Formats: sequence, structure tokens, C-alpha cells
Amino acid sequence: MATLSRVDIQKIEKYWIDHEHNKRQLKFREWELIHPFSEADSNIGGGKSNRISNTTEQKALALSEDKLYQNLKQIVNVIEDLYQELDNDSKTIVDMRYWCKSDFYEWEDIADKLFMSRHKVLRKRNLLIDETAKRIGWV
Repeated sequence: MATLSRVDIQKIEKYWIDHEHNKRQLKFREWELIHPFSEADSNIGGGKSNRISNTTEQKALALSEDKLYQNLKQIVNVIEDLYQELDNDSKTIVDMRYWCKSDFYEWEDIADKLFMSRHKVLRKRNLLIDETAKRIGWV
């Protein structure tokens, strides 16, 4: 298995930190694709449109072809699925380190809360990062 660089680890941690923002961005991108901006048609009485007339098919096609939407959707789904599968200690690590908006907890604070060593907390974090990278398709 390929090892992740420091930059890769930071990027994956950023995905965890920005999870709520990514969910909002995903919804906005979906809205943006389903309701595209179109200027007034100046070709009055012109020929037949080249677009698909089935609106459901049009929406599905727009969403499936957009790389940004698909990438965001994959990241959001991986993080949500993985969080559901975590044990209580790992969920506490995620909650305290990545999702707590009121305060920033250091690794020592998390270790004290979980009654384990800092090294063990970091090992659990590394397993989380590795699993996230694997599910996203980085390794």
C-alpha cells in the first residue's frame, strides 16, 4: 500500500474539517446544475432545440457529467459512511479534533478525554486517514 505524503494527510484532514461546508457546496452545485442560467432566446421562430425534452433525464445527465459535483458527492458520502462505521473512540476523535467549532482540541486533550496515550490517538487518526484515502481512491 502506498504511503500518504504529509500534504495528502493534510488534505484529507481538511475534508473532515470542511465536511459541513462540502455538504452545502454539494447542494448548491446540484441546484446550479438543475437550474442553469439561460439568457433570453433571440432566435424567435427558429429551428428545433437540440436539448433533451425530458427534464428528469436532463437533470440526471447534468449531475452525472459534472466532475465537480461527482467529486464532492464522493467525498461527502465517504466521510458520512465512514463516520457511521467508526467506534466510539474514533468518533470522539473526529468530533473533538475536526468537528468542534467552539474550541480546538490538541491531541493531548483528546488523549486525556479518552484515557489513552497520545500515540494511540494518533494511530487511530492515521487509520481513519488511511481508510478515507482508500475509499476516495487515492491509494
